[in-house]
Amino acid sequence: MPNLIHIVYVSFSRFKLSELELDQLLAEIRPKNLANGVTGLLLYNDEIFIQVIEGEQDTINSLYDRLEKDRRHTNIVKILEEEIKQRSFPDWSMGYHKLSKEESNDLPGYTDLMTAEDLRTSLKQSSKAIIDLVEKFMKYT
Repeated sequence: MPNLIHIVYVSFSRFKLSELELDQLLAEIRPKNLANGVTGLLLYNDEIFIQVIEGEQDTINSLYDRLEKDRRHTNIVKILEEEIKQRSFPDWSMGYHKLSKEESNDLPGYTDLMTAEDLRTSLKQSSKAIIDLVEKFMKYT
């Protein structure tokens, strides 16, 4: 049985992405993820990304290292890294949904990250809240 992990991280886009740019990004990463056995979820809201990536440990650690160097985003913060028994998104080479501010304000568990005084500390202390947010996102959207 493979050694599976997932990593949840938050980052900020250097520029607000248009729908076309987001579609192009997904068209670029989905085939790579499929080829490498990476599954996950990408949430995007007004320049903020929340992403869950899951797969074999070496593959996910290597991917995360590349993500940290990716110039398309900044201030990447790893919220959670842990072993998993099974994938949460086994059929998603990268599930995606863009939220408007109005939609996210109505989503139970959503917090506006831009208002946090110390973002890195807040996020690292709230990994369960991030997982709850992802679960609620999946349930209510």
